[in-house]
Amino acid sequence: MKIEEFNERLRSSVVVADGAMGSMLYEIAGAQRCLEELNITQAEAVFGIHQAYLDAGAQIIETNTFGANRNKLTALGLGERVTELNHRGVKIAREAREAARHEVFLAGSIGPLGVVRHVIQLPPDEMTEIFREQAAALEERGVDLFILETFSDVDELCSAVYAIRSFSQLPIVAQLTYSEEGTTFGGTRPADAWEKLKGRNVQAIGANCTIGPQLLLPVLRDLAAAAHLPLSAMPNAGFPHRMGDRIVYPKSSPEYFALFAREAAEIGVRLLGGCCGTTPEHVRAMADAAKQFLPAKHKAAASVGAVTAVDMTRRVLAREPESKLWKKIQGGEFVVSVEIDPPKGISTERILEQVGHVMADGRVDAIDINSGTLARVGMDALVLAGALEAHGYQTVPHLTSRDANIIGLQAMLLGAWAVGGVRNVLAITGDPPSLGDHPETSGVYEVDSIGLVKIISRLNQGTDWAGKSLGGATNFTIGVAVNPVAEDLDEEIRRFHEKIAAGAHFAMTQPIFDPDHWNIFLKKLGGKCPVPVLVGVWPLTSYKQALRLNNEVPGIMIPEPTLVEMEKAGTAARDRGFALAKRMLEWARTEVAGAYLIPPFKRYEEVIELL
Repeated sequence: MKIEEFNERLRSSVVVADGAMGSMLYEIAGAQRCLEELNITQAEAVFGIHQAYLDAGAQIIETNTFGANRNKLTALGLGERVTELNHRGVKIAREAREAARHEVFLAGSIGPLGVVRHVIQLPPDEMTEIFREQAAALEERGVDLFILETFSDVDELCSAVYAIRSFSQLPIVAQLTYSEEGTTFGGTRPADAWEKLKGRNVQAIGANCTIGPQLLLPVLRDLAAAAHLPLSAMPNAGFPHRMGDRIVYPKSSPEYFALFAREAAEIGVRLLGGCCGTTPEHVRAMADAAKQFLPAKHKAAASVGAVTAVDMTRRVLAREPESKLWKKIQGGEFVVSVEIDPPKGISTERILEQVGHVMADGRVDAIDINSGTLARVGMDALVLAGALEAHGYQTVPHLTSRDANIIGLQAMLLGAWAVGGVRNVLAITGDPPSLGDHPETSGVYEVDSIGLVKIISRLNQGTDWAGKSLGGATNFTIGVAVNPVAEDLDEEIRRFHEKIAAGAHFAMTQPIFDPDHWNIFLKKLGGKCPVPVLVGVWPLTSYKQALRLNNEVPGIMIPEPTLVEMEKAGTAARDRGFALAKRMLEWARTEVAGAYLIPPFKRYEEVIELL
């Protein structure tokens, strides 16, 4: 997320974050040596908490990484797992976001390095490096902003801000924890905290933890009187007490938190959440209270419901019987598609909203939809395509031969054509189940992508695989995949020719990062591609990402000069990555039929920058 976008959110509304993670995990898993280790050992518990807060209306969820810094982890024998635990924390939160019904931002949670009297003995450079290591791991995996929380020493908080700003331009929320006397445990008052933090390029300052809602209000008033930034507030449910071997928080009512939300918003708080002892019910109450601060245009947008079955039928009947995408390609127009992943859960609201933003200005022609990437469960691409088509968005759903036999594949395609209004399909073989979340299952694979093209071609001719008449014919535009940087180019070209012979109309490449890769492939192909091609364009966002893609993702090759450019770009790596992608896109406009754009970390709206 860009800083200005975050600033605009806070100017126009009260944004609601989630509540406690640690105390919720304590209730589920009991005492642990390290709550962040649960990202590995009990990921489902962490996921469930994220999901509960999202269902309650949270617009920001924080990663379970509060204590995942090298200083704390080393004391627990986990010092070499900083990157792993932070990456896993972001991954779980991202998976929860994908199932959300509304727009959600991921905040990388960063806490202090440990007990203050020990930490202040660390050399400043070492403190900065510890914070930088954790923050870099969080940003690499795709957080949208950072929330620095529960700091009791303002100088340590400033060190964390400095570390992040040494490489990142993501928004920062900086929070100290105050006692009931209205000072930090180091004696810092809110006005003094502002004096230390102003000019450090943070987007919101505030308070969290230690005290409950009513004791936090005076602190917020002092901050509001001194600071010139939006405020954040995440109180505890109240003071905890020990009962046997358990830590118990008071049962503050949701209504109590709704009252706090209203008072805090009047003071100037624009980011509301909860800390220790709070639950999804507290967040739900604050989210409901915050709605009164939404501008009218947001309320109008929130009231838009799903398309009815009657509307869907009417729109399907009104659509052209042939692919508009294919007509554009045949007319020599350069076409652009944006690739999306289907949601993990049952809600389509958020993906429809994102696609609406992407398609709004008319520079994108179609949305292509992944199908079970890395063999992970998500909404069926053909069904999602039908929902998007009903809203007037042209789609290219991917269909794999992994998940259904020949009978099932034909049934899915007939439904997609007749009911969903789908007119384009990309036929692929699909990743094996061993890569995904269900390694114990078996892929069907009665045919591969070549056989799948043959199936679709027969449906286009009005017969099924067995040669029986359908009483009508589909007219899909059939796409296939091709990899210009395949390890065995001879085999890749042989299969490509077979796909074309089977009836493919166009091809989509793996992402390529150098025009020479396509030119070498084209020369080996005979100098001319027999079908129109859409080139994959992927804007890189960091050197580490580029390095990982090049070394760990099959079918992707990033040239050494690009890696060098990304490394040299340093903190401007994202801008450099987008500039390189724009260069690829401009090249594609003169050499191929079109391009499909791959949004970094599924931030679909950001990819429009390339256009």
